[in-house]
Order: sequence, then structure tokens, then C-alpha cells
Amino acid sequence: MKGLLLKDYFTLLKQLRFYLIFLLIFTIIPNMNLSSIAIVYAAMLPITVIAYDERSKWDQLAAMMPYSKRELVFSKYLLGYIGVALFSIITLVLQVAVGLIGKNGFSTEQGMTIFVTAAAALVLLAINLPFMFWLGVERGRVVFMIIIGVTVFLGMMSADSAKNLLANQTITESQLIVLSGAVTIFANVVSVFISSKIYRNKKI
Repeated sequence: MKGLLLKDYFTLLKQLRFYLIFLLIFTIIPNMNLSSIAIVYAAMLPITVIAYDERSKWDQLAAMMPYSKRELVFSKYLLGYIGVALFSIITLVLQVAVGLIGKNGFSTEQGMTIFVTAAAALVLLAINLPFMFWLGVERGRVVFMIIIGVTVFLGMMSADSAKNLLANQTITESQLIVLSGAVTIFANVVSVFISSKIYRNKKI
């Protein structure tokens, strides 16, 4: 699994530099929705890797390696989990730094927004990947673009919805954390199962 993740890391190395600059710019701008977009984009990293894999015929080479098809599938999910977690932490650190420099501080609301956005990004990752394994990035380009649009939109909306629920005391912070976590885990367990089944039946 470590070898698969390293392969994906080197594939994305140049793009990761762009993402970090992108995240820095969006974090400096005083708008949490823009920071949320950066976190959601991190969930798109596995799809970028799948596109590179298709062009380089990676699946044919991977079939000769000592990796099970389930490991090959799960490595893409794990890449997404790491990407979202990393970008969420970076966003958190930068938001705290900007708050201290601007003497505005860092509110609990900002922290919850980052958490809910990360959860939404992982749910949408769970929706995206089965389509990519089923249709492929090239054949599923239209679906892919629709999903990206929905992903960005829902990522921003989920952050706003969370803030409204907390502001109106409709739900407590602890309830929101539990609910978001439960939905995220359930969606990804189901998604990994579906993707693994699709990949097992895929002709390489």
C-alpha cells in the first residue's frame, strides 16, 4: 500500500505545489467559502491520478504486481483521505495565523466550517470514485465535470448550512460532528465496496 501511495504522490508532485499556492491565496482572502473550495479540491486528487493511470496503462502493469484489486482501489480512497486531512489541517493553521495577524482571532464557527467541509468532501469523494472506476475518466468526462460542479457547490453550501444550524441552535456542535462523521463513514464504506466490485469485474 505504501508503494502505491508513493507512486501517486510522485504523479501528483507538480500539481500539489499548485494546490498549496491555491490554498494559501484562498486562505488569505477573508472568505471561508473560498477556503472550503480548496479542501473540496483535495478530494479530486484521486481522480487526477486515475486519469494519469489510464493514459499510462498502469492497470496492466499493476496486474503483474503483488497487489490485490481491493488494495489498488483502496489506495485511491486513502489518497483522498490523506489529501483532505492535510489540506484541512493546512487551512486550519493558516486561518489561525491570519486571525492572529489581523487580531480577529479564530472562532469555533470557523473550525466547524472546516470540519463539515472536510466531511462533505469525503462524502463526495465516495460518490465520485465508483463512477470513475466504472466509466473511466475519459469516457466519464461529462459526468466528471457535473460531479465537480456539484462537489464545489455542495461543499460551499454545507459550510453555510452548518453555520446556520449552529447559529439557530437547531443542532449542537457535538451532534453536528457525530452526524457528519457517521454519514461520511457510511458513505465511504459503501463506496469502497461498490468500487471494489466494479474493479474486480473490469477487463484490463
